[in-house]
Amino acid sequence: MKHKWSEKVRADDGSQSRKVCERCEMICVSRHEHEGGRDRHWKEFFRGTDRVECDKTPACEPVEVPA
Repeated sequence: MKHKWSEKVRADDGSQSRKVCERCEMICVSRHEHEGGRDRHWKEFFRGTDRVECDKTPACEPVEVPA
């Protein structure tokens, strides 16, 4: 199942943007830096406060809601 991302929320200084999956609550943080004459961009993923180590976007695992 694919993530259903919310609208991006951008930092005032443009250094990062965040979006949250509406299904599994994973957080995607896109970071932007200018270093040594080059622009750097990378993404980090979080479940709650725990960083998810990965090379690509982790799978969407919807949160189960107790009945």
